[in-house]
Amino acid sequence: MKKSTLGIIGLSASLLSAGVLFAESAAKKAAPAPAAAAPVAEKQQKLVLASTLKSIEANREFQANVQFVQAQRQQAVDLNAAHDKETNASKKKELKTKLDALMVQLNENNQKMAKAYGFSLDRTYTLVVETAHVYMFVSDEEAAKIEKEQAAAAAKEQAAAKKK
Repeated sequence: MKKSTLGIIGLSASLLSAGVLFAESAAKKAAPAPAAAAPVAEKQQKLVLASTLKSIEANREFQANVQFVQAQRQQAVDLNAAHDKETNASKKKELKTKLDALMVQLNENNQKMAKAYGFSLDRTYTLVVETAHVYMFVSDEEAAKIEKEQAAAAAKEQAAAKKK
């Protein structure tokens, strides 16, 4: 495993968190305000496993895909804002055509993400890192000493396991 793996995992988690926060803020902006006379009680929610990424490469691919659909969603938000602000009818129609095409692509990609990972832009997610390897920079001499100690500890564990 490369030394940059922990950094990549951390970056991936932070990107996913940023995407989740973006999704929450976009959902709040897009959601209509509830009627004052009808208070809505929030239901308690629990986490369920949506997907397991079994390798570093799978995690990288997932993160790239999440970033891609989030970028598409941001493009759609920007196009919609430009459409709403536009006063020229022909430009407004052109923006609407682009927005409609982008929304078709975004919906297709969101469906692919749901099929591949159980991921949808409509939900919030938490990424749980179950295994992390911590590395440190050492000299060649220190590395040799540490590797020797680790090999001795592993041999001791195997011997203890055989005795049982």
